[in-house]
Amino acid sequence: MLEYGPMVVIAVVVIVVAIGLLPESPEDAASKFRRQCRADGMDFAETEAAIGIRKAFVRLRRLSSDQCVASGGKMDRDQINQIAAHVAIGLAAAHGREAAKAFVGWIDDCPDEEILYDDARAARHHKTVDALREKGLYPMPKHVGTHEDFKNAFRIV
Repeated sequence: MLEYGPMVVIAVVVIVVAIGLLPESPEDAASKFRRQCRADGMDFAETEAAIGIRKAFVRLRRLSSDQCVASGGKMDRDQINQIAAHVAIGLAAAHGREAAKAFVGWIDDCPDEEILYDDARAARHHKTVDALREKGLYPMPKHVGTHEDFKNAFRIV
């Protein structure tokens, strides 16, 4: 039975790959996007600029989110736009002015919630909630024992 072990493992891996249960690698996603762009009639420079714009967006998201978390959720749209301007400078140097203009236009249409990652949105939410609690406009957090009290209240004795 042990001599069939490696063959069984290889067969399982082949079946999983054939079904498509393994996620695609970043290189596969990039080559798929390149093929789609070429099918749409884009040349090499336009395709690479489109990939550069997407990479710049991810870079903007990470930089903005890190800065937002570091500042305790105190991040406004002007600060996001400043970071976007710095990222756009690098994008313009690598792919041209048109790519940078397209990137800035995309960022201007994008709400803050789509730019910031979950950790930064949570930091902004906590900052807002704390400010509202100080003014008495947001309920205080429930006590830990409240859940047990409600659970016990419906238990039949």
